[in-house]
Amino acid sequence: MEITEQQKRQAFFDEIVNYQFIREDGRLVLEPFCVYLSHCFGFDGILEISPKPREIYMLLIEIIRERLGEVEASEKIQTQGIKDWRPELAYIFPERQMTCIHVGALVLVSHDWIYGIGHTLMGIPEPATPRKYFAWAKEEWLAVHTFINGYHNAFMSFQKQFDRDSIQKNGFSMFEALHLAYKKDIDFDSAVSVLKARHDSYLSALGQVSKALNDGYYLEAIALEECLISNCLFNFLDAKGTKLSGPTFYALLKELDAEHSSAYEFPSELLRGLDAWRKERNNAIHGFVSAHSQELNNSRANFSGATQITAVRGLELCNAVVSWYEVECVNFIRHEFPSESRRTVH
Repeated sequence: MEITEQQKRQAFFDEIVNYQFIREDGRLVLEPFCVYLSHCFGFDGILEISPKPREIYMLLIEIIRERLGEVEASEKIQTQGIKDWRPELAYIFPERQMTCIHVGALVLVSHDWIYGIGHTLMGIPEPATPRKYFAWAKEEWLAVHTFINGYHNAFMSFQKQFDRDSIQKNGFSMFEALHLAYKKDIDFDSAVSVLKARHDSYLSALGQVSKALNDGYYLEAIALEECLISNCLFNFLDAKGTKLSGPTFYALLKELDAEHSSAYEFPSELLRGLDAWRKERNNAIHGFVSAHSQELNNSRANFSGATQITAVRGLELCNAVVSWYEVECVNFIRHEFPSESRRTVH
């Protein structure tokens, strides 16, 4: 069956939507990026204003060399031979090798590179007032905007995942530190110190919980667990702009339930688990009162068993909440630029 022009266009658009900009090893393969971007201009019918792929290629190479120096640039710009190179690949890899740019270089120069494609290579006048760095890629340029916006999101997502993976080692999230510095109007190093101190307190609290469980002090463990969980929930809500003064555990969960339908969705299963544990916690406290008043001998065994179960479950929830928080805190700084219109392929 003959493939129509519309089907070809849709296939190309689907390809750029799903394009893998950053490899799992943290590198951008430069040649196909440049060629695909040029094709995007052709897709949008504006090929005459497109920079040549070689110009896009050299712009990044020159910025990296200028910013990092020749020695460090040579470490961040690497070439790899293509073992299964075929003649039909010549238009992308004419030299039978690919140029791999390390994400460590992109962190320093990516914004300037993408900005320069529009304002240096294409000669688009720079905006009079600050705008997003790829504002030159107009919304009506469907493929060009989709490709550049996709690169932005992929690059930021890669950085955020790296940040998440480094929290346990570093004791803080870089993105959360940036958010805290801005929110509290403090310098970055001060924000890092605050977050490191909090991380240490979390580790200490978890250690105390484990010791209390081992020693049979289940109510102490439950109290520490509630404090740790409440602190995580409060910090999350505070980062989202929710103003709460001395909130109870119940008030925090109620506010999270409201947040659950907002743009910052809280995991429903975890939320239900926390609310169920809150009720178990209340029963443990009430059971303690009963065990030390009427029917003491009959209730002590039941009380001890119930509080132990609640305390063990609380430790599981502490670890779950801390893990969830480490996933979410890097998103306190949003990186997506919302689309101004709904667009379809024509």
